[in-house]
Amino acid sequence: MHYETIHTETAAGFNIVFSVTSEIDTPDWVFESEEDRQDLIDRINDGRMAWFVARVQAFKNGILLGTDYLGGCCYDSPMQFVNASDYYGEMVENAVAEAQEAVEQLTA
Repeated sequence: MHYETIHTETAAGFNIVFSVTSEIDTPDWVFESEEDRQDLIDRINDGRMAWFVARVQAFKNGILLGTDYLGGCCYDSPMQFVNASDYYGEMVENAVAEAQEAVEQLTA
């Protein structure tokens, strides 16, 4: 599976890498009508909406120490996920917490 890097930043002393890959599952959300569901699928298929799996990784000195994934992401763009969703911040927190735990275990 190929991931495309979309965004990088530093958080809590870790290098954070946000990347995405295409989601392979069809949206299974409940819609008010079949037309609404089909409209969303059409917008995904013609590129007007991004349908992806999000991955956040936390690195220290180039070593991967924490990762979080979220599938079924549907946004205008992956950067909208970074800038306008609470999920991205939660994923960073999860990856950093895992990385901090790894550092503690390695230095104990």
